[in-house]
Amino acid sequence: MTLALNLTDKPQLRHCTFFVPNRANGAILMIVGDRHFELEQHGADLKTFLDFKRYLDGRHTISEISAITGISVEDTVGIVGNFAEQGLLRREQPELERIPVADFLAQIDRSTAMWTEQIGYHRLWSGLENKDFRKEVFLGLILETYHYINSASRHISTAIAHCSDPAWKRLLSEYLAEEYDHAWMARESLVNMGLSKEEVENAHPLIGTWSWTNNLCEIAREDTLGYLACTKLFEARGTETLEGANTLQRLAVEYGYPEGCLAPLVSHVEEDVKAGHTGLLEEALEGRDFVPAWQAHRAVNNLHDLKHSFDQYNDGIILYYSDVSNYIPRLKVDYFSL
Repeated sequence: MTLALNLTDKPQLRHCTFFVPNRANGAILMIVGDRHFELEQHGADLKTFLDFKRYLDGRHTISEISAITGISVEDTVGIVGNFAEQGLLRREQPELERIPVADFLAQIDRSTAMWTEQIGYHRLWSGLENKDFRKEVFLGLILETYHYINSASRHISTAIAHCSDPAWKRLLSEYLAEEYDHAWMARESLVNMGLSKEEVENAHPLIGTWSWTNNLCEIAREDTLGYLACTKLFEARGTETLEGANTLQRLAVEYGYPEGCLAPLVSHVEEDVKAGHTGLLEEALEGRDFVPAWQAHRAVNNLHDLKHSFDQYNDGIILYYSDVSNYIPRLKVDYFSL
């Protein structure tokens, strides 16, 4: 199917992520929801392509994109046309005021799968697998996971306090009852790795971890639907899945930590999997037919922001724990330290 494009059209690419699985052959993996596309390079390099892609934002006409990037109008129309034919351009539906629940849930599932996959591509994970980092970075990952788990009561209780739907408040209260006291499992793992209980409990989270927690609390405060959608992302991240937990156990031994040191943390993951916390959104929407479009838009934007909080969280772990001069665990700075 050939789509007619005008030079005044302002194309906007659907939300996607890019990954280069094999730099040797130059192929680019483009992920849109649950669809994967392998883009082959012909002439232009990856940087040129990504520079072109950033102008597909719905604010630039095809003529403007061509002028800015230096890519001919003919080639610009061809690239945009290929994206359009694959259904990869955003299609505005201003008349759509309600979204069927089944459609909303399916789209959230596809998007969280894409963002979870992108989080897994972060260089923290490949660096740990390839032993690019010193062992303190692995310890730091478990330390920040402890803070991450320990923040559960804070953001769940915030969601409860600002929830106006009685059924959703009850659901969140059950969630809090199941999650409020799980941090000890990560703490015991850290003790097994050589830290004292006092060192763990007095450790100060990295700014990236604080930022993640504060972002989630803000989402919980303003958008209960968005918070419930976010549980599908943060309950399914790498260290919160059985596969991820098993990987951590293997890496712990490879980095010189005792065999079985992460058993308490793994038990936390097993409990969460049994509890089915990634299904809270489905439970909340059971029996409902539609989601107001404006609520769906807000929820998706908040979910996307949380994905980027994960990126900063992982970046912070690498930056702080790679520095040989930094205190581990991180210390609070009091007045007498000045």
